[in-house]
Amino acid sequence: MTKKLEDLFNLPPMEEDSEPTELSEPEFDDDVADVNTEVVTLSDAMEISERINTALAEVRGMEEHDGEMDEIAKKALDNFDQLMSLGMNLTDMAAGPVFSSATQMLKVALEARDSKVTRKLKQVDMMIKKANLDHRKDTAKGDTQEVQPNVYDRNELLKMLGGSESSESDK
Repeated sequence: MTKKLEDLFNLPPMEEDSEPTELSEPEFDDDVADVNTEVVTLSDAMEISERINTALAEVRGMEEHDGEMDEIAKKALDNFDQLMSLGMNLTDMAAGPVFSSATQMLKVALEARDSKVTRKLKQVDMMIKKANLDHRKDTAKGDTQEVQPNVYDRNELLKMLGGSESSESDK
């Protein structure tokens, strides 16, 4: 840096004979357990996502709807670009309605994209409700295991949770 720049920007003088600083390698935590836990969590999430995608692939008409919505969104964005370029070439007074129409085209494109996601979410919701209904139907038939409840008093629960010191202090 030159002296003029230092004066212009009110910077402190820079040492010209300064030694270059050595870069050190970043230190990473060697906590492999956390990394493995995250990998397992992500792999579980990916597995669930793949199951949802395969289940949605079995539903007929989803691809057709997606294609139609993509086509509508593409046409709306093309019209938006044309209207924006037209509006830039008009006077300010005449450009207002053109820009308003361009905004409507952008809104149509957004709604088309949103429609795809909404339809998939509704389909997943219906699948979850069907699985819940099937589960209730199976439990009504008696196909499930019976769970034996355990009855504990407060002191036994505190001892089990490791709070035996707090139960003694209550007395």
